[in-house]
Amino acid sequence: MSHHLPGDHRSPEQLVAAGMLRRHTDGSSHPALGRSPIAYVSTALWTELTALAIAPSAAEATATALLRAIADQAEDAALAPGNERAPRDDLYVTDPAHIGPHRRAVWFQRSGPGGPITATFAP
Repeated sequence: MSHHLPGDHRSPEQLVAAGMLRRHTDGSSHPALGRSPIAYVSTALWTELTALAIAPSAAEATATALLRAIADQAEDAALAPGNERAPRDDLYVTDPAHIGPHRRAVWFQRSGPGGPITATFAP
């Protein structure tokens, strides 16, 4: 797996500069993600999560709490039937959930062994 968004070969920092990713400021580890923190979040996912806040002043805290709750439900994709040969600790996936107007799955994708994790909508 690649750390980049599907079809994009730029570095995470180039994607931040392009507005496709944002750095995630919550450095908390996530047990379901191999105790790793989420380093980047796609702008599309973050926009949908902040839109769920009751008030604009609560947008950042709401999105962070929702992302943490979503990450808690993620499972290593290598454990899914048929993926036994896939690398472990590379891609974590969630069941589709209502985030904004659509049911969507979220991927937590790692950049290489022990690398940073990016949260994004599944393609």
